[in-house]
Amino acid sequence: MNKKLLSVIAAAFILAGCASGVTRAPNMSAEKMSAPAYSQFASVSLSMSASAKEKALENLKFNPDELLSHVKRALDSRSLISASADSQLPKLEVVVKDMRVRSNFSAIMWGFMAGSDSIEGEIVLTDAAGKELDRFVVSTSYALGGIAGGQDGTRMSWLYEKFAEETVKELTKQQQPVVSQR
Repeated sequence: MNKKLLSVIAAAFILAGCASGVTRAPNMSAEKMSAPAYSQFASVSLSMSASAKEKALENLKFNPDELLSHVKRALDSRSLISASADSQLPKLEVVVKDMRVRSNFSAIMWGFMAGSDSIEGEIVLTDAAGKELDRFVVSTSYALGGIAGGQDGTRMSWLYEKFAEETVKELTKQQQPVVSQR
């Protein structure tokens, strides 16, 4: 009985240590809420807000190129990046707003008590003329630590991969078939 209870507590602790999600502004127009499904994008880019650039000076382990690479790979795996240079397709920009990366020592020694590693960014879709088509926020956090979960590579890879996964999931959710009631 004690082993079972300990297993449940350990599983809950592990699941609570990592989180990700997508949020949309509560005052978003109905037009953007019902944005069309996007079959492909002309380009994918990454920029950083002024505050994120300042935080990057303190979070040297955050690599914007690696984040962009993960997002591109995730989009490419779903054939969402156009192979041709079709300028009529929408463009996707990842705007990093915030990040936090714990030191290796803090992550291994203190684990979740040292806070969490996190990335928050806005995904902005624009048409060929630069008009905004859609916008949403993706956030990921990783609070596990110890020898297994505290290594920089483990933590950062999980954050980048989950950020890309949440981005693709949000972009493709409108492509899911709608089942009509008869």
